[in-house]
Amino acid sequence: MLSHTGISDPFVLCSLSNSSDLIGIEAHKDTCNAVLSFRSRGVSIYKIDDQKPLQSWSLRRGRQFTCPVVFNRQTEELCAVVNKQVVYVWHQDEIDIQNGRKITVQQPIFQVLSIPGQEPVVVYSNGRAESLSNITEKPQQLIGEDEDIIYCSGNSIADRTYVTTVLRHKVHNTVHVGLQCLCKSASDYSRTKLNTGSGSLLVCCTLCQGSELKLVTLWSDGSLCSMDLMSAFPLKTHRVVQHVQIISHNIAIAPVGGAHIAILGTKFQTTDGNENVGIGIWDMKFGTLQAWRPVAEDYQPQLYCIDKYIFLPCGKTLHAFGYEHQQSSLVAVLGRCATASQETSQSPVIKETWDTDRIPKADILDQKLSKLFNAVTESKKTPTLESFSSAFDELMNGLHDQDSLLTASSEHMQQLTNRCCSEKRFWPREQLMLLIKRGILSTSLCNSLFTAAVAHQDLVLLHCCFLNISDIPEKCLVWCLQLYLRLQEEDFEDVSTVLRQQLENGNTAQEFRNSWKTHFINQILNCSYNDVFLLECLRIMQFEQVLVFLRFLLDGLSLRAATEDTHKPTLKQQQPSLLQFVDWTSLLIDAHFTQLVLSPDAREMLVELHQIVETQVQFYVELVSLEGILTQLKQKCALPQKQCVGLYSIETLHVY
Repeated sequence: MLSHTGISDPFVLCSLSNSSDLIGIEAHKDTCNAVLSFRSRGVSIYKIDDQKPLQSWSLRRGRQFTCPVVFNRQTEELCAVVNKQVVYVWHQDEIDIQNGRKITVQQPIFQVLSIPGQEPVVVYSNGRAESLSNITEKPQQLIGEDEDIIYCSGNSIADRTYVTTVLRHKVHNTVHVGLQCLCKSASDYSRTKLNTGSGSLLVCCTLCQGSELKLVTLWSDGSLCSMDLMSAFPLKTHRVVQHVQIISHNIAIAPVGGAHIAILGTKFQTTDGNENVGIGIWDMKFGTLQAWRPVAEDYQPQLYCIDKYIFLPCGKTLHAFGYEHQQSSLVAVLGRCATASQETSQSPVIKETWDTDRIPKADILDQKLSKLFNAVTESKKTPTLESFSSAFDELMNGLHDQDSLLTASSEHMQQLTNRCCSEKRFWPREQLMLLIKRGILSTSLCNSLFTAAVAHQDLVLLHCCFLNISDIPEKCLVWCLQLYLRLQEEDFEDVSTVLRQQLENGNTAQEFRNSWKTHFINQILNCSYNDVFLLECLRIMQFEQVLVFLRFLLDGLSLRAATEDTHKPTLKQQQPSLLQFVDWTSLLIDAHFTQLVLSPDAREMLVELHQIVETQVQFYVELVSLEGILTQLKQKCALPQKQCVGLYSIETLHVY
């Protein structure tokens, strides 16, 4: 892999119920977040670094998004198209899409474009483009009725918005490219025909750098071409940059910065003669392959690039690749080979990640680590706990000695975690605890980890998870809560002596129930969460468990009320605050409101909750009235302040 440009190991951003349901990924106002659009599932905002969903909106049944949802950074609003003719614009703080603006048009909409520094642009299926604020009900026809738009993009150059559309004729299969400039007063449109040569157009994209706007096209014969859209437009020919070895299907392309593109479906021949399919990053200025990485065989022909990440759906998961590249220059590519067949041999995944100095000693060590990874991830090579533990310890020691634990492949860590969690012949608790304590496991692996831990009822491992993993998904919190509520107090007495000492050192004897079960439930209450996602997860609880948990919360409310500070506790504190009890009680009641109101078993607890709330309200009312009395006493009893006039002063004393 080249040193100036690199594609890192992939990690799983989220799971996909259906890979074809994903229709687009757009940038958010924060570069570490991404807006994921699903055709029928809705739209979600994900934090890329820790793979955690932040917000989501759903559609009513019978409706679906027909193009990717875009985010307007100027107004912090989201814009979506439903059923091709209805535009919804809503603020990101809104809970329901219906609370925003709704615009209905007669002409079908092809796509909404997000342009940095400009408002979104609506591109109709008839070729006309309009800004969101100037949207019309019946836009003018701009292309022929026998032409279809196969690609469009928007760019901003010198405070002007340029919309590029690529058109294909339905009968003659000819390809044209159109460029429309949107100005405040009017719009200008021009088009030209692309000379296809001997191949047919597969995919295309635009690159914008400074005042240059180029159309990059990839043809079925492997020709990678570039056309300058800004100078001497329209052009009759376009320049062939390079010939790329590609497969005949499942091709995708996406811009990476202003001078590089990422191509999915390129072939690479290794030293052993095998051909692999993967992602390649090409420098369009010099026509050189800067990086290449293989991908899974079940990938989908969808490629998205945001900030420093490349997103690719594979099977039922969405993979994210980190990448980096320098500015395109002759120095960066001097001596580099121009084609993939002339590239240096592809290194194994572990070698290219760990072997940074490329010295023989490191090569031998990396080969050994690669064998150890295969041993701990394949059940046939380590069928017993003894053999697995031996290979695992040797692997951890090798990673520690090489000081490359943080660069270990997230894909390998996922395979290792899946092996530990799915193993049926033995339960590797100690190995999982070591992975957790050393911070190797990411948030995306929590689902499989907590599923296995709850299935084995491993309280020690769950306790370790809550101490060392931040941002635990809400569904995992509810899984653990269901387990704790289902177990009896005697089951918690079986925890190890080491765990007992840890809990005693944490002063848990002062907890209001003075029990192990209370401590484990309090760990859940102290975790951070998103109330929207937690509300949905709480609805999976059985009503019998809801009643038990509500009784637990009522006891906490009655004993915490007016007896402690309402601020959230620090990480070292074990007992939840009053506000945390209030929040969990509110979410639990919202999740099971109808059942709680109609059930006679919950009536007594609801009455008790009402009394607690009335007592608290009366308490705070008295505090407000006491504030005025304290202010008055402070003003009357204040001591006179001594005034310093200077070194010499005359004071008049009144004697009565």
